Amino acid sequence: MGAAGLLRHVVGSSAIMREQLDKLAELAREPGVVIQVLPFTASDHPGTDGPILVYDFDGASSVAYTECNGGGRIVGSADEVGDLTMIVNMIRAAALPRRESARLIQQIRSELTDA
Repeated sequence: MGAAGLLRHVVGSSAIMREQLDKLAELAREPGVVIQVLPFTASDHPGTDGPILVYDFDGASSVAYTECNGGGRIVGSADEVGDLTMIVNMIRAAALPRRESARLIQQIRSELTDA
């Protein structure tokens, strides 16, 4: 499920989802925080295998964590971390820009009813 799908997938109740979307909208206004939504229309992006997290450290090599159906693993190889970083950047390029993402979050939030 793409990010836009996750924003529309009600977990718990509409009230819980409204609170979660309100929190995302609040965080999106913070300086230094970038939230980008990957829309359904971005169907051929490289992020369909599962989440990827890249950790950069001052004075140390970057590492990555990636997941798929078989589980997750920590990646320390510079070549693999570079490949995963490129995939993350390609996902970012396919995602909506920051302001459009914030507008979509607000739109989805406004569609949730009290029922």
